[in-house]
Amino acid sequence: MLAMKTLEVYPSMSLSHLQQRFNDLFPYLRLELSPETDVKVNDQQTLDELGHSTTYCCFLIDGTLEVAELEENFSACFGLPLRVSRWTGYGWHDTDTTRQWTLCQQNQKGAEAAHLTPSVAYR
Repeated sequence: MLAMKTLEVYPSMSLSHLQQRFNDLFPYLRLELSPETDVKVNDQQTLDELGHSTTYCCFLIDGTLEVAELEENFSACFGLPLRVSRWTGYGWHDTDTTRQWTLCQQNQKGAEAAHLTPSVAYR
């Protein structure tokens, strides 16, 4: 059995590093600040600098984590409204209606959509 890859999230991680590592694990998903946020984004800022949490928090991301759990972890640990988007074949769309799906399930759906529309770049 293959070991599941994980991503450790910690306060001193930059947003750009987090997004790159997340995309390495889940190439058909994106992790972004919610468009409704008023946080001024500099990709080199750390999660700690971007958020407004007073607690020190680390957690792991793996394919068994549900989107809802992941978004709640970022909110609770860093005070950041991050959201997951999935490739649908022609663009990136929110996962609001499938928040109970795991990251692996979401990524698989994105991969299926990419293979149905191979001429459209998803990155």
